[in-house]
Amino acid sequence: MKKMELRNPNARIFKWDIVVSCIQLLFSIIFTFIVYLLMDSYSGEFLLVSQSIWILPTFAAILLIGILYSLIMTVISLKSKRFRGLGIDLIKNKHLRLVWVVFWSFWNIAAAFLLYRTFLILSAGVAGGFPPIVITFLSIPFFGYGGLFLIGSLKFYVEAIKLKKVPRLLRGLTAGGFTFLFIFGYFGGVMLFNNPQWTEGVIHQPLFIENEEPSRGYRIPSMIVLPNDTLLAFCESRENGFSDLGDINIVMKKSIDGGDTWSPIQIIQDVGVHTVHNPCPLYDNDTGMVWLPFCIDYQSMHIMNSSDFGETWSTPRNLTQELGLISRCATGPGNGIQMSTGRLIIPTSVGGACAIYSDDHGVTWQKGEYVGRGSEPQAFESVNSSLVFNCRSRLGSYRIMAWSNDGGETWEEWYYEEDLPASSTQGSIMRFTDNVTYMQNRVLFSNPTQNARGHLTLRMSYDEGLTWPVAKLVYEGPSAYSQIAILSDKTICILFETGKNDYRETLTFVKVDLNWLTDGGDLLVPRP
Repeated sequence: MKKMELRNPNARIFKWDIVVSCIQLLFSIIFTFIVYLLMDSYSGEFLLVSQSIWILPTFAAILLIGILYSLIMTVISLKSKRFRGLGIDLIKNKHLRLVWVVFWSFWNIAAAFLLYRTFLILSAGVAGGFPPIVITFLSIPFFGYGGLFLIGSLKFYVEAIKLKKVPRLLRGLTAGGFTFLFIFGYFGGVMLFNNPQWTEGVIHQPLFIENEEPSRGYRIPSMIVLPNDTLLAFCESRENGFSDLGDINIVMKKSIDGGDTWSPIQIIQDVGVHTVHNPCPLYDNDTGMVWLPFCIDYQSMHIMNSSDFGETWSTPRNLTQELGLISRCATGPGNGIQMSTGRLIIPTSVGGACAIYSDDHGVTWQKGEYVGRGSEPQAFESVNSSLVFNCRSRLGSYRIMAWSNDGGETWEEWYYEEDLPASSTQGSIMRFTDNVTYMQNRVLFSNPTQNARGHLTLRMSYDEGLTWPVAKLVYEGPSAYSQIAILSDKTICILFETGKNDYRETLTFVKVDLNWLTDGGDLLVPRP
C-alpha cells in the first residue's frame, strides 16, 4: 500500500473523492424523493413553482446525473492515476483557473445559506402534515449538501493560503453547485421580473401587512358586515407566516366607513406560544351580538362574543366538552351565518365538515352530522331555506357542495361542483341578492381559479349554486384564502391572502360591484 501511494500520491485524494461522491449521491436520491413529495402533495402551494413545475424534475435529474458523472470520473481517475473530469483541467491560464475556483467557492457558501433558508420555509409549511421523524429525514440533504459546500469552500481557502497555490474543490461540488445555481438562479430571475396585475376596476388596499407587528405574518382572513356598514376583519397573526403551528394569535381591524379607513391592529386572543386559529365570526341580527368562535392547538373549540360591535369581548367559553369533540377541530375559516329561522351556524371541521348550530342565540350549541367529504366549509342559505355547504377538496378536483333541509343536522348526498375548480384551499361563498328584495337570486363565490394558489376569481350563480356562469379574475398573482362581505349598497368586498411572489405577503381588501363583475351585463333591480 505504501509503494502504491508513492507511485500514485493522489490515491488517497481519489478515495476521499469516492466517499464524498457517494455521500452526495445519497443526498441526491433523497432530494429526488423530496421533489416527488412536493409535486404530489404541495404542487399548488407556490404559484411561481406551479407555473414552472417542469423545473423540479429537471433539477432532480441534473443533480443525479452530475453526481453520477462525478463518481464515474473519480473511479476512472483512480485507475488512470490522474485527475479526470474536472472542468478546471481545461483552463490553462492560471488567473482564469483562480477566478473559476474562487467563483464556485463563493457560490457554494451562498448555496449553503439558501439551502438552509429553503429548508426552514418547507419544514414550516409541512409542519403538522408529517411526523417530526419524517421532517428530520427530509432535512438530511439540505444540511448535508450545505455542510459539504461550506467544508469544501473552507478547505479551498485554507489550502490557498497555506500552500500558496490554486487548489481544487472537492470532487462533485462543482456539479452540485451548478445544479443549485440553476434552480436558485431560475427562480431568482422569475421573482425579479414577476409583475402580476390587478384587473382594471378593482379598488384594493393592503390591510394586514407582513411585519406590521414585528416579525409576524398574517393569514386566514375572515370578515363580517355589521349595521351601518361597520366592518370587522379578523386573521391569524403568526410568528412564522409559513407555519400553521406555533405562536399564533387572533387579531382584528375595524372600519366604520365601509372599509375606506381602518383602525390599528388589535390582538383579540393571545395564549402565549399556543396556536390560536381559525376565526369564524357571525352576527346575530336579532340580538345585535357578534360571535367569534376559534380553536386552540387544533384540540379545543372556544367562543367569545361582543355586544358593542367589537369594542370589547367576553371571556372565551370552552365548547369542547359541550359539543363532545374528540378529534382535530378547526372552525371555518371564514364566517358563520344566521338562517331565516334564527339558527346560528358555524361551519366547522371536526373530523369532517359539519355545522355547529345554536337555536337559542348562543346560549347552547350542538353539532350536526358530517357532510361526508371535504373540509373548511363555508355556508349560505338557499331561497327555499336549505343550508348549503361549499367545501375544500384536493388539488385538481372540484369544490364539494352539500345541501341540508334541516339546518345542518343532516345532509343530502354531497357532490363535486364542476363549475368550481378546486385549488386545495379555502373559498368563500355568500348570498348576494334574493328574489324577495331584488328581481334575481344571486350567490357569490371566490377562490383561486387554477391548480395552484393564484389567480383569485370572483364567480356568481343565478340558480342557488347549481351553475356558475359568471366569473371574473380579480388578481392574477399569488392568492389563497379569501372572505366575501356585502355592504348595504351591494358593494362587494373581498379580503384575501395575496402578494407579488407569495400569497403570505399581505391580506388585501378589495372592492368591486355587480357592474364590474358582469361587464355591465347585469343590473341591480329592486323588486317593486
